[in-house]
Amino acid sequence: MEAKTTIFTGACFFCLSSCSDVWCNACEQDLIINIERCPVCARRTTNRVLCGACIKQPPCFSSSEVLLNYQYPAKRLIQDFKFNKRPELAACFAKKLTDKLIRNTNLPETIIPVPLHKIRQQQRGYNQSLELAKNIAKRMGLAVNTALCKRIKNTGPQSSLTGQMRKNNVKGAFALTDSWAPKHVAIIDDVVTTGSTVNEIASLLIKAGCRRVDVWAIART
Repeated sequence: MEAKTTIFTGACFFCLSSCSDVWCNACEQDLIINIERCPVCARRTTNRVLCGACIKQPPCFSSSEVLLNYQYPAKRLIQDFKFNKRPELAACFAKKLTDKLIRNTNLPETIIPVPLHKIRQQQRGYNQSLELAKNIAKRMGLAVNTALCKRIKNTGPQSSLTGQMRKNNVKGAFALTDSWAPKHVAIIDDVVTTGSTVNEIASLLIKAGCRRVDVWAIART
């Protein structure tokens, strides 16, 4: 189903002041909080050093870049993007995220959005990660690969699960349609919590010959 596009009203989503973007410059100060994060998984840490979890059990992906903290007021905007038929918000998230990526990132050959199961996508009307990926690709001149990775299990929502339950929930949920993968891939997700979903996909890509997997997301808890 084709995502519906909504035209911006010219007012900030949060304070309703006049602006040409989704949010105004004043509200952006509350949204984008610059904190130190683990360079691999983007968990909060000190001095941008590896967190204990990545030292103890390194994930299959090499790095993560996120734009926002998944907390109010950003959380409200992201939930609107995912659940309230606001796919047009992807353009603003992509603009802000790519401004950061272009400065700091070794660009991949292709980007892969986290796929939704067909039942979930029919219910929602669009895949928010795909909408984000398309906008990122347009701004950075990258290719979007939607064919290589498929979700083969209609797993329940991750939001209410503990860390280990999240890992179990996505185990075997994805499959690659080819035995070969590009050498450098970025996985696009909306929100990273424990990293279980992106790590499951990254493990499949590495097994298929990918040498580096990065994760790009709107927010990290």
